Amino acid sequence: MLKYVVTAAQMQSADRHTSDKTGIPSLVLMERAALAVADEICRWFDKEQDIQGKKVCIVCGSGNNGGDGFALGRILHERGCTVDFYMVKEGANSKSNRIQQNIIKNLGMGISTEKPENEYDIVVDALFGTGLKRQIIGDYADWIDYLNTLDGLKVAVDIPSGIDSDYGMICGTAFQADLTVTFAFMKWGHLLYPGRSYCGKTVVHDIGIGERELCEEQPFGRLLEKNDIVSMLPQRSADSHKGTYKKTGIVAGSDAIGGAVVLSTSAAMRTGVGYTKVLTAESNRAPLLKHSPEALIYTYDSDKSRMDVGVKELMDCAAIAVGPGLGTSQYATYLLEQILEQYDGNLILDADALTILSESEALFEKCRNYAKNALQRHKYVVLTPHKKEFCRITGISIDSEAILFHEKALQLSTECGMIVVLKDAATRTYLPDGTVYINTTGNSGMATAGSGDVLTGMLAGLISQASEPQFVVPLGVFLHGACGDLVSAQGNPYSLTAMDMVTAMKLVFKGEA
Repeated sequence: MLKYVVTAAQMQSADRHTSDKTGIPSLVLMERAALAVADEICRWFDKEQDIQGKKVCIVCGSGNNGGDGFALGRILHERGCTVDFYMVKEGANSKSNRIQQNIIKNLGMGISTEKPENEYDIVVDALFGTGLKRQIIGDYADWIDYLNTLDGLKVAVDIPSGIDSDYGMICGTAFQADLTVTFAFMKWGHLLYPGRSYCGKTVVHDIGIGERELCEEQPFGRLLEKNDIVSMLPQRSADSHKGTYKKTGIVAGSDAIGGAVVLSTSAAMRTGVGYTKVLTAESNRAPLLKHSPEALIYTYDSDKSRMDVGVKELMDCAAIAVGPGLGTSQYATYLLEQILEQYDGNLILDADALTILSESEALFEKCRNYAKNALQRHKYVVLTPHKKEFCRITGISIDSEAILFHEKALQLSTECGMIVVLKDAATRTYLPDGTVYINTTGNSGMATAGSGDVLTGMLAGLISQASEPQFVVPLGVFLHGACGDLVSAQGNPYSLTAMDMVTAMKLVFKGEA
């Protein structure tokens, strides 16, 4: 089942709706949250009795996150832990926090404002939670930096303090957690780097806030999981033939760069598409036949009439991918122009096709018009830029804040009707209706030449077969990362190659990875 990813504002709205409309008091939600964290800490140590006698340091803030921390400490105390409570400054700005502090004091447990000097088995961060939007400076920054020097299991309540929960940015400094326990839904800061690297293992717990509580502000974030693979893949029938699974086109590979077309074609064919047609430079025919003898190959040289013949042969494809290794010559530009003028199906534009668009406003405008017209026929233009390519086509700086990348990608998708796959360590897929999928698969080994070419081929093959193409784009991104994860797990990230990912598709598409 697809999971939601929410912003801080959406989470706060859902929290209020649960208390105000549903009638579940905020204190009940706080107790459930604290119990969820306590249970996860126990699981970390395997058995509940293993935490008996553990020394616990809990640093609480003055808001509801701090209230969670006070409730957690009380529960851990009841389970046999020795718990010390700390605050950077005394006081509370939420009613629930004040109530939890009073309970702690009534039980004879104190709260210190001095930095902990003892050694602890467990260090809990309950300072800020998801609402933080400002830079952490002064005493709070000193405390977080100090907590990071302590030994023991580091646990963050909801999200590590110092992480912007909407964009994953570090607000000056941040708590480095081994375990983060969050509630109801994942937040963007858990999934986007660099925040993701501060969360450690992130676990989501249901505390009584469900999807129905998100009705006041429609969530735009979605998350795929392994269980979604089989249900989302294009279905196959026993009573079928190769024509049933459509045709996909690959326009890739120049005289200088021939490997890209081999990788894209190999990946496309392994998605289950019926036919794969390839238009490439004449010099790539022999290596392509060697690696992919099943492909239908059309080639060109400097004679534009041969290009015209090749483009015409692709017109019956359900999707065409353009760009990997294509180059940016006048011939490559001509091919892209002809496809935009003659074709009326799904287009995946990657690599050199994106560079060509960035260098010609007139051609980019033609692409935008193509996308808007295609959308009316339930067809799509898919752009697959990495960050540098995205900067070229939008004009923003590579050093821009994460929020600007997000806003520009959202604008490009919703206003122009394009699907934008913003490739990164945590790739996001922006759909024209405003939905954003964030990917959780993949690893550093995939930062290698040809990895993007494999993704382009996978997307082309999947889209060709899909009745609802937009939904298989985030699936393709997920599967691409899963292939990388499988190869890395079987060997190591250092020796991972793009062709390894193609080979891994046979297992990943079966749901075995």
